Amino acid sequence: MLLLGNIGQQLDIDDVEDDVARLRARLSSQQTTDSSQDEALLTLRREITDLKLVVGELTRLLVAGGTLPAEAIERLVRGVDARPESSKVPSKSTS
Repeated sequence: MLLLGNIGQQLDIDDVEDDVARLRARLSSQQTTDSSQDEALLTLRREITDLKLVVGELTRLLVAGGTLPAEAIERLVRGVDARPESSKVPSKSTS
């Protein structure tokens, strides 16, 4: 009888070890996914910053060269600022 108890206990231990191995694999996979997403977000943030700089410089050049009146830029900015909050892309808060 003691032999059957030991076998059953060993099977339980094996089941627990299998569960732990599966959980570790799932966590590892999730961490890899999180890391990939973090890298993609960082890349997008850098690209957005670069685009903002380019748009700002192009706007400055167009206004300075007389191609585009400053009032037109002001109207455009006011129009963007006046959009409902639900249609705006949220900015990343710095905490």
